[in-house]
Amino acid sequence: MRYVSPIVISEIICLTSAILLVWKDRKVFWKVITCYIAIALGTELYAIYLASKHIHNLWLFNIFLIFESSTILYGLYCCLKEYTSPKSIFFIGSGVVYLTYFIFFFTHSFTDANTLTISVMSVFFTLYCLYYYYLLLKDENFINIKTHPEFWWVTGVLFYYFGSTMSNIFDGLFTIKIIGVATLRYCIYVLLNLILYSLWVYSFICRMKQRKLHS
Repeated sequence: MRYVSPIVISEIICLTSAILLVWKDRKVFWKVITCYIAIALGTELYAIYLASKHIHNLWLFNIFLIFESSTILYGLYCCLKEYTSPKSIFFIGSGVVYLTYFIFFFTHSFTDANTLTISVMSVFFTLYCLYYYYLLLKDENFINIKTHPEFWWVTGVLFYYFGSTMSNIFDGLFTIKIIGVATLRYCIYVLLNLILYSLWVYSFICRMKQRKLHS
């Protein structure tokens, strides 16, 4: 039953939706996101397996962090380039994130949670999402937000990483246990994952409808 967790279930549903709805899409963006969800699910399942054997698993999440930061940066870049040329700000952002990642492991063990990089990339992702909204509002072309797939994908990213940033800042307040051994921090993390993957599934549905409309 360790494998039947809210996060695993939401990742399975999201991955299944991605394969059925957007895997065959002509845009590479959707294929990359599908592969990322598969990697996230695989990482989560293997981490649960290691934990069940009482084997340290933080190193696994540190490796996954590279895939996570790279994929989200790529996704946000693809969304922003529809309205502007974001190469310069993404060069700075990705440089800071990767530099922070490697500097952390020069001063810490690879088995330590790389919370510094997580915090830094969460801030950058939040700022990029807000910039995307700003450009979307400035765009003179009519866009139906309800059916705009990129908008909902970015919204999922914003909710997740803004929530993660707040959770990291107020980490000391979220250590109380509220459901069995589950802490408030863990429950917030589960909720953020559910929001992220729910909005991503909706973005897949919007993309499928958009593709059919233009076919």
